[in-house]
Amino acid sequence: MELMVCDRNTIERGIVVQGTYVVISIHDTNRPRASVKRQDGLRDVLFLAFNDAEPSAGVALSGEVQSMTAAQADQIRNFVRKHEHEVDLIVVHCHSGVSRSPAVAAAISDALHLDSRKFWQLYTPNRYVYHTVADAFERAAARGSHGAE
Repeated sequence: MELMVCDRNTIERGIVVQGTYVVISIHDTNRPRASVKRQDGLRDVLFLAFNDAEPSAGVALSGEVQSMTAAQADQIRNFVRKHEHEVDLIVVHCHSGVSRSPAVAAAISDALHLDSRKFWQLYTPNRYVYHTVADAFERAAARGSHGAE
């Protein structure tokens, strides 16, 4: 299993993938979702809307800005667990491919015991998104639930 990060323009142009893959497509809450090209090998797409926000204690986000929720992180976990044994690649994209998607990819990598260092070295992962997704995998592991719920 491998993970790949890209931006919205790349996913909309179409990516070249050898083998089977799924896409986790992240878009801003005030924008339409990306148009993911249906290509050979594509098995499924998970669309999520949240902004590149890192909430902090005592600081409220504006009403237009929505950070990732635990429910969305659970959706990612369930999607990964559903497809992890049937695809070669998980592609994660967001608008710029710099913050949210590398955070999700790093958390998935860690949960699957893969090397996440490249996501931390090449990008600037949103730490809130990373921890929210990592927590979703940890909660499921603590319950002994590795499959999709």
